[in-house]
Amino acid sequence: MGLHFLPLAAVFEQPRLRIPAALMIASGAAGMTVWLTNGPDETVRLVVGLLSALSLWGTAVWTVAGAASAAGQGAGEEGSGGA
Repeated sequence: MGLHFLPLAAVFEQPRLRIPAALMIASGAAGMTVWLTNGPDETVRLVVGLLSALSLWGTAVWTVAGAASAAGQGAGEEGSGGA
C-alpha cells in the first residue's frame, strides 16, 4: 500500500510524493501488525482506513497550502515590480 507513489514521484518529478508513500506504507504495515496479532477485521480496516485517510488529507492540505503560498508570493512580486 502506497508503493505506487514512489514511481509517480519520479514520473511527475515530485519528490514530495515520497511522504505520502511512506505514510501509506506505514499504514499498511500497521494494519498487517493488527492482523498478525489476531486483531478483528474491523480493527484492521479502521487502522488502515483511518491512517490512509489522514495521510492523504494531510498531503492534500500540504499541497494546497504550498500552492496558495506560491501564488501569494507570485502576486506580491508582480505588484512590487512597477514604477
